[in-house]
Amino acid sequence: MEAKKGDNTENTEDTGHTERPTGLIGAVDNVLRMLRLFEDHEMIRVNQVARDMNLSRSTVHRMLATLSYHQFVEQDEFSRAYKPGPALVDIGLAVVDNIDIRGLAHSALLELRDKTNETVHLALLRGTEVVYLDSVESRQVVRTGGRVGWTMHAHATAAGKALLAELPDDRLCALYPSDRLATATSRTLTSLDALREQLDHVRRTGYAVNHGESEDDVSAVAAAVRDKRGRPRAALVTTAPLSRSGASWTEETGSATAAVARELGARLS
Repeated sequence: MEAKKGDNTENTEDTGHTERPTGLIGAVDNVLRMLRLFEDHEMIRVNQVARDMNLSRSTVHRMLATLSYHQFVEQDEFSRAYKPGPALVDIGLAVVDNIDIRGLAHSALLELRDKTNETVHLALLRGTEVVYLDSVESRQVVRTGGRVGWTMHAHATAAGKALLAELPDDRLCALYPSDRLATATSRTLTSLDALREQLDHVRRTGYAVNHGESEDDVSAVAAAVRDKRGRPRAALVTTAPLSRSGASWTEETGSATAAVARELGARLS
């Protein structure tokens, strides 16, 4: 069946692809195609989108209203045309930053692995979770494994605590509106007050610690990577089996991790 003007089902306009796959969701397809108009236009207008995409003005209005609500577009005060909103811009910048930092950080991970003889990771904060972008495993027979692609509770990880310590308290409260925190093991912090205490300790020492809070048999230390302007961009993490991570290990490895994180940050603009 052909898509009618104003219909939110699949639109068959050519988008530069030689063949449109089956199973496209029409409304989602239209929204994504509309966002791609910003590749060629600084701002877009309702009439322009309706004409170029063969949609009714009312459909375009609803699409833009939805995107505006989620801050993917915003309306110019004077022209009433729409331009990319902060959410869309932030996503684009985050993708570029993440690609940039992963490439630059790999040599730092190798250096940190060699300094500590342990498995090391690069992690980012995403809301109340951390996501692991890269890992270099220890050469020791007994070691922790890589975590590329893993997501974990930020408050239960050294990486998460290192990055949460960079946030102002109002931002921390917005992320954790309830005082009760989810648990991963019997050692996981369970209250926001307990988390705040640990974040204060992170700020004093320069690195965060996790002894069995995210995984029963794993310890970790982590330090935030701040770019030249002082913005936290990621965390470097060193992990080891709990059995060999005593107080001296924590202090020595924490200092080494913080030092490499500072060296990496000095290379980030």
